[in-house]
Amino acid sequence: MSISEFRYNKKRRHYAYIFKKIGAARKNILISSKPLMIEKKHKKNRIKTKVTINIVLYRHPNIVKRGKFYLIPKIYVDSVGSFGDIVLDKWFFDKHDKRKVKRIKRIKKPATTPLER
Repeated sequence: MSISEFRYNKKRRHYAYIFKKIGAARKNILISSKPLMIEKKHKKNRIKTKVTINIVLYRHPNIVKRGKFYLIPKIYVDSVGSFGDIVLDKWFFDKHDKRKVKRIKRIKKPATTPLER
């Protein structure tokens, strides 16, 4: 079922745009103030880093905020309890940003084995 709301994601420490219900979980896209996202994974004395370039927003969904803000081009699935209680209902995407959000929503996970393709 679809849903469209903004809430604070306590688990990931970012504001999130929630767009789909999956039972007790929610699919969301995070809003950040940094142009790059760096993920570090530690495996037996090896550090693997992955740098992702975030997508620039035309305007922050909150009208009051000024500056450059970004969408993290990854879909996260989190439980309902990881979001704040307050629904930020006065927030909305600018008409120039809606297309960017749609493109992120269409991202699918790549197949890991040839059988899954």
